[in-house]
Amino acid sequence: MDFYTILSEFYDEIFPQSEDSVDFVLQRVDSGATLLDAGCGTGEFVRKLRHKGILARGFDLDESMIHEAERRLVRDPGPSMMEKTGVFQAGNLVDMEQLYPQQSFECISCLGNTLIHIPFNLQFQFLQDAGKKLNKSGILVLQILNYINILDGGMTFPLIETEHCLFRRRYESGPTEGMLYFMTELEVKETGQIFENSIIHYPLMPETLMAALSMSGFAEWNTYGSYKGAGAGADQLPLIVAAGVS
Repeated sequence: MDFYTILSEFYDEIFPQSEDSVDFVLQRVDSGATLLDAGCGTGEFVRKLRHKGILARGFDLDESMIHEAERRLVRDPGPSMMEKTGVFQAGNLVDMEQLYPQQSFECISCLGNTLIHIPFNLQFQFLQDAGKKLNKSGILVLQILNYINILDGGMTFPLIETEHCLFRRRYESGPTEGMLYFMTELEVKETGQIFENSIIHYPLMPETLMAALSMSGFAEWNTYGSYKGAGAGADQLPLIVAAGVS
């Protein structure tokens, strides 16, 4: 079975959607705002926001994740007045214009370290596309890892153990400088099966991200080390950015 197909079954168990991330967005947009979640996974973030009155939708490259998101939306559709079709679509991070050609949004989010799955030139393209798809007062919410500590070798990932599985992660040196191999292992407790995967990550350093935001039309931004508002620092794993267009 494909790694991401099996991962989609346990995704929300391994990575439960933080209520703090939902509150982080709700503090920055009005009720009824339109939001697009890039790299939405199984759609838990989108569903939680819909329950809070946000007109949220999402897209993800992995079709098994989108199928799971659609399946869960049927069970948990949110407020009755909200549109139920076309909430989730399959597509790459740089497919926004093709997927949503006539739409703009009050907020675009890209969480879960999703941005570093695509090469550096495409990361820049995503930021440019996001700037164009946002309304004049729109906001981009990004969450990646703070790679200052990771690249210095000062951080390792803890084991994630849930009721049904074990999930292990580590970084190894990539094929060229500036790239990393992201090695993952999912062990299903009931069967003892182990599924392994390796992909290339393209880590963004904070100063590079800020320069790219500036070149993509974002006029101001704030950085955080947690969704509760703690300041960003090299000793904190998350790097969260809230950026506004000019």
